[in-house]
Amino acid sequence: MPSKRILFQQVVKKSPPREARREAVRGLGRMGAVEQLRTLTQTNGIDGPFRRAAVRELRELGATAALETISESRAVDPAIREQAQP
Repeated sequence: MPSKRILFQQVVKKSPPREARREAVRGLGRMGAVEQLRTLTQTNGIDGPFRRAAVRELRELGATAALETISESRAVDPAIREQAQP
C-alpha cells in the first residue's frame, strides 16, 4: 500500500483520474491519516467532493478534535465547516 505522503499527493494533484483521487482519500482514512485528511479539508484548490470525502473519513475515524478545528476555522469553506460540526 502506498504511504500517506503518496496518497496525499495523489489527491492534491489534478492529473490522476477522479476515481483514483477518491480512492486515495479512502486510503488515507484506512491508514488513520488524520492530519493529512484535516489538511485536505482546509486546502483551497481541492475540489469540494474530495474535501467532503475527507470530512467523512474523519468522522469514520472518530477524529473529533480535527473535526472541531475544521468547523471553527474561518479559512475553511462554510459548507465544509457545517459538515464537520458535531
